[in-house]
Formats: sequence, structure tokens, C-alpha cells
Amino acid sequence: MLSDLTLIVNAGGQSRRMGQPKALLPAPGGVPLLVHVLRRLAPLAAARAIIVANDPAIAALAELPPGTRCLADAYPGTGTLGGIATGLSAAPGWAAVVACDLPFVQAAVFTHLCAVAAEQESGGDRWDAIVPVVGGYEEPLHALYHARCLPAITARLAAGARRVISFMPDVRTCYVDEAALRAIDPELRSFVNVNTPEEWAAVREVLAAGGIAPHEPGTGEK
Repeated sequence: MLSDLTLIVNAGGQSRRMGQPKALLPAPGGVPLLVHVLRRLAPLAAARAIIVANDPAIAALAELPPGTRCLADAYPGTGTLGGIATGLSAAPGWAAVVACDLPFVQAAVFTHLCAVAAEQESGGDRWDAIVPVVGGYEEPLHALYHARCLPAITARLAAGARRVISFMPDVRTCYVDEAALRAIDPELRSFVNVNTPEEWAAVREVLAAGGIAPHEPGTGEK
């Protein structure tokens, strides 16, 4: 595991299709989905966890782990890319960036991404970003970014870019292919996300039964 890892959870989306904040959806066990995600990733967040969200109800959650920081979006109106920049501005080094709507997210997948991030060439670091690719698409909200990415991201924001993947050609990005991911998570459960009440109802049934849903390609912003 990377010694300076920060966990950043992006909970600032507008959740239009869900009709309510996804971070506050009631997960089995009586906790909001955001807390459920934090608990699943607890092995990664021994030192620090950051929640990026503008909703004051999220910051007021009593169940958030002690020491968790809640940051309002420093780049309002810029979507997910601005949320990543906000989180990275408070991270001293590597950060595991994840969406709040991944109910089956697994720390083991991030442990593998951390091992890739730790690869070094003689004389310095080899990578700035470690990004999984599933079904031929990048998964930017299930990835590792170093704070070194922040200047490239803010430059893209200043130029009017909003796509999350827009800055990746500007930094040293390692794309982790699906075969490597399936070696750890055969059904790619960690990448299942929820966008609608119907999807959440189905996932909630699986969670309540102690099972796992199969992967379907994400439809989140890229």
C-alpha cells in the first residue's frame, strides 16, 4: 500500500436520474450509501479521507469516520473534473478517487492499482495516474491520481474542458486493462454503479441478501 494515500470520494453530483442525492441513499444496515462505500474502502483510508460535496446534509452525517474532511467544490459548475481537482488540492501525494455510487467497490482492486503506482523507473516516479479500463472505457472515478496531476487538471478547467478524461494525455497515465482487473475481481463487481431508483432497488436487494450483482458497463460521466 502507498504510504501517503488519501481516499477521495466524489459526492457532488446532481443525481438527476436518481431524483435524490446518491450519497444519502439508505443502504442496508441503516447507513447512507456514502458511509457504506467508506466502510468498504476502510483499509485504504487509515490516514485520511476526503469527501467532496456541496450538500450540507452530507457533511453533517454523524456516521462519517473521525477525521474525515468534507470539502465544498472549489470549481463550481465544472462537474466531476472540478471535484477531482478540489480533492487533489488537499492530497499530499497519491489519492484513490472514487464515486459515492459504487455499492460493491472493493479495496482489493485499489490495492492492485497502488502496486502499479509504486512502480518506479531509475531516478523517479513512473506514473501520475493509474486508470482502469472496463468494456473499452476509462473508469476515472475508480482510479488513482497523484497530486502532480493537479496543474494539468486546472489548466484543462481554465480552457473550458469538462470531460473527466481530458487531462490524461497531459500526464503519465497507466491504463490497467480488464484482464488484469478480472484477475482480482472476476465479475468486475467493484465497478457497478447506480443511477436510477430502479437500479438502486435491485442493488439494495442484493446487498440485503449478502450477494453481489454482476457488472454492467457504467454510464457515468467520462
